[in-house]
Amino acid sequence: MALQARTLRRRLLVPFILLTVLGGLLVGVLASGTREPAIPLGASASIGGGLARINGVIPLEVDGWVPNDGAPLAGSPADGMHRVRILLELTALEPAGITIHAADYSILGIGAGKPKPVWSSPVSATVKQGQTIDVTLVFELPDKAIALTLQGPDGAGLSLGPGHHRGG
Repeated sequence: MALQARTLRRRLLVPFILLTVLGGLLVGVLASGTREPAIPLGASASIGGGLARINGVIPLEVDGWVPNDGAPLAGSPADGMHRVRILLELTALEPAGITIHAADYSILGIGAGKPKPVWSSPVSATVKQGQTIDVTLVFELPDKAIALTLQGPDGAGLSLGPGHHRGG
């Protein structure tokens, strides 16, 4: 009789542990902060003072582009990394315009960390109402990073799409 009770407890213990672990995972997923879905590549997003849109995400290995000053991009990317040039268009719609500081932008995604631009043009600028500015941002990204978005100072996420991957 004691043997049967011990066997029954063991049979119930394994499913109980599994249900507890699954419940904990479910609570963790539901309790974690939800991230706004990224704006698709090429679509415009509302930002403070106007609109932002990514017009291109180009791996530097593909077109060989180098900035005029060249110095900050000297050498190759680190092992397991690649560089991309992001062509960002900002349009000021509000009377206050838009002030841009390249250091306020970063990349978020799975396996990406939170890299900042390694080069930008302009580094900072103010766009007046009714004007548009084209900003070039160069980032060094992990080869295996996925679901990447450009995050600006106001938190709007613009998707980079899959085109920047070179494999790996």
